[in-house]
Amino acid sequence: MKKSVWALLCSAAAVTCLGVVLSCWKIVPTGTLSYSPAPRSVTFPARMLALSFPTLPSLPKEWTDATAETGGEGDGETVPVFSPRDYSVTVPQAPADAEEIRSKTYASSLSVNNQSPKDLDVEALLNRIPDLDLSEEGPQILIVHTHTSESYNETGQDWYTAQDLRNTDPSRNMVRMGDLLDEALTARGYGVIHCQKRHDEDFNSSYTKSNQTVREYLKKYPSIAVVIDLHRDSLIDDAGTKYRPTVSFDGEDCAQIMLLMGVGNDTYPHPEWEENLSLALRIQRQGERLYPGLMRPILVRPSRYNQYLSHGAILVELGSCGNTPEEAERAARLFGEICAEALDEIREERS
Repeated sequence: MKKSVWALLCSAAAVTCLGVVLSCWKIVPTGTLSYSPAPRSVTFPARMLALSFPTLPSLPKEWTDATAETGGEGDGETVPVFSPRDYSVTVPQAPADAEEIRSKTYASSLSVNNQSPKDLDVEALLNRIPDLDLSEEGPQILIVHTHTSESYNETGQDWYTAQDLRNTDPSRNMVRMGDLLDEALTARGYGVIHCQKRHDEDFNSSYTKSNQTVREYLKKYPSIAVVIDLHRDSLIDDAGTKYRPTVSFDGEDCAQIMLLMGVGNDTYPHPEWEENLSLALRIQRQGERLYPGLMRPILVRPSRYNQYLSHGAILVELGSCGNTPEEAERAARLFGEICAEALDEIREERS
């Protein structure tokens, strides 16, 4: 057979084999810029795929570096795992039931949004030394979550869906933020207990359950002086638009923080609310000193939020449902620093 004919047959056979291989892997062309795998996970060297088809966009580092144990028995080979969820060249489209998210920086100052019938003397409350024993012995701070499953906007997009508002995974809800706050306060020398118990399986009984939890910890550890109930806010207007309260430090967006304080009412009295509010104002002042713009004005309402259980009880709203987890994480770390500074000041004044 002539060499030219033999070369032609070999080329045709190679093309046929390539088509069969691609068919087996179910990789089909979907456009000029991408190839999409079938909806199943397959073990395949992703970098080889990119080299085989130069028109593909560059591969994201976070999944080319990911590895999984594969190969024959005992060979210990590791290769990247190629799966549909790892590879996308289009921005996700907002679902039909999505709601808009707008970034907004709320007013920030040493101020109070008083929605209660109480007359507040902010200057007098700031001059008051909170009745807190912050001795070195035993834990001084308790972190709890009445609404444990509150979570954040993980898509990072400017839309949000109702079903994304809560998450039972502790690494993706308020437990994660509590861990970061715990680390920041512990690093400053405070003894911290972080209760990771979920209290909102039945949302309507959340405060009843967290009330019992706080009572149990206060009884077991009388040294606890400060109780922080860590939440995230929901800023939604009448049109259903969600807001993302942010402020930037060193070029990075950070979720704004609000302290929500209760003064009680005729049905549920809270006679020592001034002790709590005095602490909240001290923390607010430190926030403005250290990170201007981070703290939204304190919100005061005619409720109790279990704050009557301790002279050092505060409710912290760490960002809102429109914020990303990264923005909330930065806020948690900064709030730990702010809170420690305020407590240091109180400890010094009481000594």
